[in-house]
Formats: sequence, structure tokens, C-alpha cells
Amino acid sequence: MTTTCFMTYLEALKTARVQSPQSYLFTTVARMHLGSVAAVCISILISSGRMTVKQLSSKAGIPVKTAKTTLVSLIQLRCVQYWREEGSGKVLYSFNEEGIWILLQSGEIINWIRCEYGEEEAETIQNLLEMGHIKVADYLTNFEGQKRHDREIVLMRLYSDKWLRRLQPFNFNPLADIWEAKYEETIRSIPRTNTTSEIKRVTEAREQTKRKIIDLFHTADDPNVVFTIKDGIKKLNPNITISFNSARYEKHLRTEALFHLAKYKVGTLTAKVYETALKLVEANSPDLNPQFLSISGWCADPEEVNSYKNSIENKLVDDKKITFGVRDVARALPQDLDLSCSILTHNFLKPAKRAMDGTNGAASKKIKLEDGESLDVMVENLEKNDSQSSSLILHHLKALCSGTNISFLHETSPSNFTIPYTALVDELKRHHYDLLIKITLGANAFRVLRALKSLKLADEKALANAVLLKEKTLRNEIFNMVNLNIVEIQEVPRSADRAASKTFFLFRHKEQTAYNFLINSLTFGMAELLQGIVDFKDEHRILLAKCEREDVKGNEESLLLASELKTLKTLQEREMVSIARISRLKALRQVFSA
Repeated sequence: MTTTCFMTYLEALKTARVQSPQSYLFTTVARMHLGSVAAVCISILISSGRMTVKQLSSKAGIPVKTAKTTLVSLIQLRCVQYWREEGSGKVLYSFNEEGIWILLQSGEIINWIRCEYGEEEAETIQNLLEMGHIKVADYLTNFEGQKRHDREIVLMRLYSDKWLRRLQPFNFNPLADIWEAKYEETIRSIPRTNTTSEIKRVTEAREQTKRKIIDLFHTADDPNVVFTIKDGIKKLNPNITISFNSARYEKHLRTEALFHLAKYKVGTLTAKVYETALKLVEANSPDLNPQFLSISGWCADPEEVNSYKNSIENKLVDDKKITFGVRDVARALPQDLDLSCSILTHNFLKPAKRAMDGTNGAASKKIKLEDGESLDVMVENLEKNDSQSSSLILHHLKALCSGTNISFLHETSPSNFTIPYTALVDELKRHHYDLLIKITLGANAFRVLRALKSLKLADEKALANAVLLKEKTLRNEIFNMVNLNIVEIQEVPRSADRAASKTFFLFRHKEQTAYNFLINSLTFGMAELLQGIVDFKDEHRILLAKCEREDVKGNEESLLLASELKTLKTLQEREMVSIARISRLKALRQVFSA
């Protein structure tokens, strides 16, 4: 790495740090995983927007050839997207944050797949994460004979569970540019007339463009293209290109978060039943962040956004993709889960009838043996046990519907349920935010927040009466909460001239503003921890390079000094602690960014 490039990276890092927490985090992650040149390119694309290769090489201070090579790698890993202009043919490159988030979560993704599926599936996912995307036929050339057949089964299983997705050429283009191109094409096809207003014309063009884009993206799931049948066995088409589906992992994280919320609210056993239900419909559940909402013209206002999310969920319910019955849950429950210890067992299940003397409560049946003798056999009433089990599970599910102030389930029909994801995500945010305030700022701040949520808008006197705090204590709490964007101040003038002497102030809490501030704080904290790891490694890069030598590997204790071994141990411990903290911040950020 040249001095010029190193200085450019330091400048890019400095710019990214003051520009936004997201820019700081993305630049640091790129530096750790992809190197300084890639980090510089990403930082410039974030700060300056999309640009050509020549513009990028000029700003980064690197040769055009190096810029092209870097961009190819970043496109492969879904960190950069490109768009070719129709008239000039000029290719513009822009940043795509999806690839960076995949890099940041790659370790957790591989570990989860290994625990849930097995070693071969984890290896497949790891290969795809390293390569970004690959053609099925090219991937299978690495295997022969039975191993190739086994890997085909692995790919099919992962694709069926939606951990893999098919990539098409338009997936490498920014969604906003696809929208603009389709919209311009549509608006030109709708003529202006005296009988049709311009507002109606634009609205019609928007609706037609939406349908075109939805149809375009649905072509990726066409079973006639994705699958092929050979010798009666269904396989993935070797000519399609596949990659890891990051939206699927977000669904898994949502399942984990909802399970822990249910565990906190209703108890462990009921939460285990809920977790089983969540996993039944996880693959078909709505995305946390619908990709089309990133298009500025897709929804006009927040109400339309909520309406769009609800329409997606309602369609899945109507198609019975996220509905399940009691028997579905009973079949999927873990074998080692014993619900007999549940409090619901004694409250809802009818007690078994008293057994007749000498029968021990079981039916007797004679079975004739081969030697002609008969044997009395005690036969359990399996149907009765199954009925009791289903009845108990049903009561657990009903408790999730109305057992707390949060409806974890909705009953669509008798013994059939669905999960209200949109409403639950909002409840999840409120629950975690309230706990954060209570733990970090104390009980008084939590009381103020609860009062503001109830009153909506209140002055200092009304707030003091609601929370029963002294005036000085209340002012200190409000001051701290205003600094953290938890509470907003609204100035209310009493006169037309807005005289300061006649002005009073009201306080309110706006959820989305508070969440956005928290997301930025968590993002900046993650970036600082990652940068601390990078700085410590750069400080001891000579020692780390020495440890990478072939003659030193495996013989560190005999070839390294005591001080060097101590430094290595410190580095390892510091990195482990930082990674653990990053994981906690990342999990919390995932809750609020949905």
C-alpha cells in the first residue's frame, strides 16, 4: 500500500466519521474486510453520490485500472450497483449498503445455518458469501459423483427455504433508476387530453409503473425457469445465478426478537410454543424492509407506507401463507418440550377419569401369541392423549392472543391463527426503547416518558402532576431527555408578536425521531468499536505480519518474545470483547431499523 493511498484512506475515514454514522460504519467495515482502496471508493461513493470510473479514480487518487478492478469486486459482493444511461451509454456507479451488512453479519449467518441445517449447508452459504453470487453450474463443477449429487440437494433445500435467491441483471441496478426509467416510459405512453387532469395522469402513470416493477421482480420466482426435472428429481436450473438472501436472515432475527418478547411477557413454555409457530411461517412472512419502499415515488406519505405494509400482510393471510393450525404446531413442537408443567395444564384441561381398581387407568386388550397362549396388554388411549395435547396447545395459543396487552397472535378462524407482524414490530420497538430508558436513565426518566406518551402534549406543571416528581428533579430529567432526543420542546406563543415574556413551552415524545437518534447512536458505537480493532492491529502490524510467516505458525511460544506473546493475547481478548459488544449493538439496531 503506497503512502498516497494510505493518506487518502485516512482522509476518507475522517470525512466518513463526520459525515454520518452510517458512512463511518460502512467505511470501517470495508477497510476490515476488503482493504483500504475499497474503503476509499465506498467512502467517496457515499459522500459524492454516483459517478463514473474516471471521476472515482480522480477523487480517490488511484489509477483507472485499479478503480475498475475494485468496482468489479464490489459489484460482485453487492456493495456497489451500476446504471447505464440510455443516450450517452455512460456507466454510473453508486453505493449499495446491502453488501456491507452481509459482510458485517457473515459470521452469525454461517453459525446459524450450521446449527439449523448442518456442515454442508454452512459451507455452501460461506462460499456464496465469499463470492457474492455464482452460476449454479459453475458452483457444481467443484464437486464430482456423489458429492455433486449431495450438493445439488443442499442447494435445493436452501433455495426452498428461501435462504438463496435468483439474481437477474436488473438486480445490479439501483431500484430508483429502474423506477425512473419505467415511469418515464409509462408517462410518455399516456397522452395528454382535455378531459383528463395532469394529477390523474400522473397517478395513473405511478400505478402502472408499480405494476410493471412488481411483475419484473416476480419473474425471478418463475418455477419454469428456476427449476428443472431430471430423472424424476427436481433440481435447480444450472443456468441460473444464485446469491444469499439477506432478507431471509432478517426474518430469522425478527423471529428471535419476538420469541424473547413473548418469553418476557407470558413465560418460557408459552414462548416455546410461540417460537414453533413463528418458525412454521418464517420463510413466507413479509420482509422487514420491503424493497420497493426505498423508491421515493412508491408511497406519498407515512399513512400510505403503513397501508402498503398492511396490504402485503393481508394478502399473505388471504393466501394462507402465514396462517397455521393447532395440529401444525403440535407436529412441529420439539420432542423434549414438556407442556405438562405449564400452569395452563391445571387451569384448562379436564382431569382424567378415576381408573377402575386393578386397571391402572388403561384399557386391557388380549393378544394371541404364536404358541396359542393369550396375553393381557395395557393399551394407552393415544387419541385421548393427542386430544389433551392439542387442547393444551390451543390454550397456549389463545393466551398469546389475549393473555397480555400485546396480541402476539390473531385467530382467523376456530383453531387457526396468524401473526400480526406489522403491529408486533411496533410493539417490539416500544418495549426495547422503554427498557433502555429505564435501565440507562433511571426510573424517573421512565415515568416521564410514560406520562408523555399518555398525555401526548403537556406543559411542565401537568407533567409534574402526572409523574409526582419535584420541580427541580423533573427539570433535570427533561433536560437529559431533550439532549438525547427523547423529548421535544414545542414553543407556544400567547400573543401575535411572539413576545418571549408571553411564551410558554410544551413537551412531547415523537417515537420515530427518538428511534432514528438511537439508530445513529448504535451505528456510531459499532463503528467506533470496529475502528478500535483496526487501529490496534495497525499499531502492531509488524508483529501480526511476523505471526503470519510459515516458519512461525504453530511455533509462536518458542519463537516469539514474552512481550510479543502478551501483546497477541491482549489483541485477541480486546477483539473478542469488541466483537461481543458489536453483536449486542447490532441486534438492538436491527430491532429499531425495521
